[in-house]
Amino acid sequence: MKKLLLILSLLASLSLDAQFVTTFAKNVPDTQEDGVFYYLPRNVIRLEFTIEETDYYIGPYAEFASRLLGTTDYIKENKSEFSIQSVDIQVVSDIDPNAVYCIAPDEKSKEPLPNIILNNDGILLAFGYDNVSFDEFLTRNSFNDNYLNAQKQDVSFIEILDNEVELDDDDDDEEGSAHKKITKEDKAKTALEKISKIRESYLDLVSGVQEVSFGNTLPYMIENVKSIENEYVSLFKGKTVKSTYKKVIYYAPEENQVNASVSIAKLSNTDGIVDVGGKGEAIKIQFESRNTLANISQTGNDANKTGQLNKIFYRIPAVSDVKILVGNKVFAEKSLTISQFGMIKTISAKNNKILFNPNTGQIISITKQ
Repeated sequence: MKKLLLILSLLASLSLDAQFVTTFAKNVPDTQEDGVFYYLPRNVIRLEFTIEETDYYIGPYAEFASRLLGTTDYIKENKSEFSIQSVDIQVVSDIDPNAVYCIAPDEKSKEPLPNIILNNDGILLAFGYDNVSFDEFLTRNSFNDNYLNAQKQDVSFIEILDNEVELDDDDDDEEGSAHKKITKEDKAKTALEKISKIRESYLDLVSGVQEVSFGNTLPYMIENVKSIENEYVSLFKGKTVKSTYKKVIYYAPEENQVNASVSIAKLSNTDGIVDVGGKGEAIKIQFESRNTLANISQTGNDANKTGQLNKIFYRIPAVSDVKILVGNKVFAEKSLTISQFGMIKTISAKNNKILFNPNTGQIISITKQ
């Protein structure tokens, strides 16, 4: 009889000791009414690409460039080309949809749940605390980077007016026409004459043949003459305009990509960064594990299948070397802490106050209540 009473007393004490149960969210029964659901965080890679866009504009007299200007170096079609100048790698935090848990009162216990503090997204911040401040730890990102395309300049060419074109007297049209119709080639020849006169003026300035002292204004005058010459030359050779803009891509690594190389987009020479299904050179993100968890044993698979009495699931993140490649060229690399490459473990929380890092899910501190 005494032995039976001892067993009953032991069972009663165990029941009282079981204050709460933490269960993987998928295994929470539909009939359960009480409980607090919380997420573990995962890390998302934020890639900010600086892209240079080069726009080529064909000159209005390009068809005469070879014959009148004597050059084959001219723009033959309107087009745009894109190139990546740099990539900035950062890491931000988000909820992990594959790591959701429920803390519920144990049905045998009459004690209320300890205080549980979550952030606005449902990530566990603290257990057993009345309130905490986590401003120094938060790296929450809104994922709303609205980068516009490059601010393109309005490109225009200097115009050769009809009254600037001088026609030879023997170029009269057929009988009955008072004046010869001015053609595109006539305007091109006029532009060529202007280029010749501008170059003569330039030589006069730099050689000092005019015997006039322009003082400090000479460099400005020379620059201005060259600028005007370039405007007329562009009528034949065309114009090239460069501009830069930002493009941001977010990528959430999967648990099984610890040592993987993944295509996340493509660089099109004519369209810039496009979806991974488009045409162009592959942009890849490559992960190389630092093997920082080699001496930590994995939690058994049964932990997610059964409720854990008085325990909390948390994360031990892993460190990974991250590289961004365009084709075979490495544009950027950085070592990052990536939570989902780490391990999920449990810790006894009965009578403990625990702080968690909201960006990684790691334990910051444990204090006995």
